[in-house]
Formats: sequence, C-alpha cells, structure tokens
Amino acid sequence: MLVISRFATVDGSQLYYEMTGEGAPVVLLHPGQGGLVLWDRQIPTFARSHRVIRYDARGFGRSDKPPHPFTHYDDLRAVLDAVGVEHAALVGLSGGGRTILDFALAHPRRVACLVLVNSGMSGYQFTGLDAYFAEIQAATERDDVDAFVEIQLRMWFDGPSRTPAQVDRSKRDEVKRVLTEQAERNRRRVGPAPVSELNAVTRLAEIRAPTLIVTSALDQPDILTIGSLLGRGIAGSRRVTIDGAAHLVNLERPEAFANAVLPFLEDHPGR
Repeated sequence: MLVISRFATVDGSQLYYEMTGEGAPVVLLHPGQGGLVLWDRQIPTFARSHRVIRYDARGFGRSDKPPHPFTHYDDLRAVLDAVGVEHAALVGLSGGGRTILDFALAHPRRVACLVLVNSGMSGYQFTGLDAYFAEIQAATERDDVDAFVEIQLRMWFDGPSRTPAQVDRSKRDEVKRVLTEQAERNRRRVGPAPVSELNAVTRLAEIRAPTLIVTSALDQPDILTIGSLLGRGIAGSRRVTIDGAAHLVNLERPEAFANAVLPFLEDHPGR
C-alpha cells in the first residue's frame, strides 16, 4: 500500500502527515497522547474504501511546536490545504474530537461529517480528574518519565474499572512504548505554546454536520458525560457505545470500532 508522507507548513511550523488509500477523504485525529501511530490498526481497513489522512498534531510525533500562539483547528485546515482536500469526513479521538468540534464551528463548509470518539470538548470543565492532573504535574516536576507514562496508562488505557492485570498486556505495552517515546521527545522541545479554542460546549447547536458519537463503556465518567452532552446538543446526531474497552477503543477493539464507524463514513463521504 502506497503511503505518501510529507510536512504541511502553517505559521512557520511543520506538521507531519501521511496519506494512503483511494476514495472519499477521511482525516483521523489522534488523542492528546502519542501521535498518529495510535491509528495504525485502522489504516489497512479504512484505506480499502477511503483516502485516509492522518497527522501528528503540533508537538506530537514528528511535528513542530514553536512557542507562538496557534489553534489546533487551523492546523487541521492547513493539513487539508496541503493535501488538496476541500471537504472531508473527520474522525477525532479524545483531543482529536475536541479539535474537529472547533473546526466544525470555524470551517463548517469543509466538514462532510464528524465522528467524535470518546471526545473532549473545548470549554468543558472536568469534574473528576483533579487527582490525575496533580499526579501528572508531580511526575513532570520530578522528571519521572516512567511514572508519567504509567499514570496515563492507568487513566486512559486501563480505565477506572480495571487493573493493569485485567487488560491486554501486549496492547498496553504497545501504548506504553508510544507514550514513552512521546515523553522523551517532549523533554527536548521548547516550552508550551498558547493555544486558542472556541468554547464548543456553549455552541453545539451551531453544528449542522452529520455526527456520530462513539463512546466506550469502560471510559472515564467525564468522557461519558461529554458524550451525553454532545448527543443532546448536536441535532440529529447518532450515538453508539462499544463494550469491553476504555478510552483507546480503536486500539483495544479495532474490529468493533470499524463496524461502528465505516458505515457512517460511507453514508457521508467527503470530496
């Protein structure tokens, strides 16, 4: 399978992207961990019927993160412009979902459909993650990469109802490797860049694109709450719940994920 890999330039930054397959375009946006490699299991299946585009968000993988202000939704626009796609289906997991919600508000004519997978949402105030954020901060201040990664794994891979012994060890180790590589890269990057968002939590009624909301039965309560808010706020949206998985559902249950998402994409193709 031919894979085109290049960089898109936006405001002097370089965003790494890959494109493969033929058909209606679909863009896969990764969560706030790891990078585009977390979509590896989807590429062979999705590329049979779609031109699949995925990229490392700013500060992830091979993409730059200079310390000047930016928006994730305009980074997405720059990637679409670089590959010559005007109108695409957008699939966003977690932080990637947060980005495509803002993109749908900023650039609605460029959206064929939205697939919001265990999505975040700009403007939403998390209520149950205070301890998690405190542990992440403490590990960061100690420069303890092992602890930093393990805290993320327990939160986002294991989920609130399982221990590490109750999940697939090989998949957990795979995610651990990806998160460790990302954490080591971040040690060498410049400081955080200011990011602007569109407070989507107050603007869901403005979204008109066909929307599929995918949630995992074993995910964090805040993420499930966001799924409910999205379902009530986006007119005509559909919702599906996948059992037996926590936050990284596309990695834990790739076949169930494809069965939930691909028919929706086929009904709402980009161009």
